[in-house]
Amino acid sequence: MRIILITQGVSRIVDPLLNSEHEIVGVLESAPRNYNKKVISTKIKRAFRWFYSKFISSDRSLKFVCKNSSIPYKFMTSSDDEGLVAWLREKNPDIMVVFSMSQLLKKSIFSIPTLGTINLHPSFLPEYRGPNPDFWQYLDMEEYPGATVHYIDDGEDTGDIIFQDRMYIPLGTKSPERLDQLVGKLGVALILEALNAIESGHAPRVKQPLESPTRRARNLQPGEHKTVIDWENWPVERVWHVLRGTELWLNALPQPAGVFRGQRWSIGNYDTCSRDTDIPGKIYRIRGRRYVAAADGRIFLSLDFRIKRMILGFIKHAK
Repeated sequence: MRIILITQGVSRIVDPLLNSEHEIVGVLESAPRNYNKKVISTKIKRAFRWFYSKFISSDRSLKFVCKNSSIPYKFMTSSDDEGLVAWLREKNPDIMVVFSMSQLLKKSIFSIPTLGTINLHPSFLPEYRGPNPDFWQYLDMEEYPGATVHYIDDGEDTGDIIFQDRMYIPLGTKSPERLDQLVGKLGVALILEALNAIESGHAPRVKQPLESPTRRARNLQPGEHKTVIDWENWPVERVWHVLRGTELWLNALPQPAGVFRGQRWSIGNYDTCSRDTDIPGKIYRIRGRRYVAAADGRIFLSLDFRIKRMILGFIKHAK
């Protein structure tokens, strides 16, 4: 089939689709959340960005992948982008495949393909509808998350389900490894199975309930990060699980400062112990090891130093 892929960056579904029997006739890269196309870089910021991309970053860009594979590429800020509808119609897709978007597609876009538009959502719908199911499943200590391939409609993750399944992921699994399993293995398999079923004309369409049994998986506001964890009442295992899973972005802990500003804590193991003098949520040091205190234990921390973060910090704060 002729497929338009919509995603952010070189996500976990890009290579499997490029290597499938289907033809990728175009790729739309969705702008990240809070993208501001009017931002003008200073000379210093441009210099740091050039240095970062030239000597530091080892990541492939989605634009580069498309250019290398001779696939038409377009950057998308919203469904209302000028020329977007015409660009899509010119590609004449049979189907569009969506994963990892910062916005909802309008009907003027998702209705273009003759066989519809499908989305991979990393939860067992109707559970955890919304843009950030990963975080809320960590918060709820979900050990059997799922992945769902469904048709896109006017709602938020409410379209008819084609295929879905669950898998076991142990507590304390960090987000990249968790998504390797949930998306890279289970989700990709479901997408390829759905595409084959759609092509053969035998794809199921299971209506979803109107209501979800879980809270909406919304994005957190910056001011909420420090209030996510109930330090006084949560057992140490739950605190550890949430911190460890979200260590790349959640700011529930004070992150390293001074010369290590911009770096992050790596969440190690935990132990259960009684330390009456410790204040839950505060970072301590004992025999050269740092830990954050919980109500009934402690979680060990180490500095996750990355030169990438140092360069990006310079870029962010350059005048």
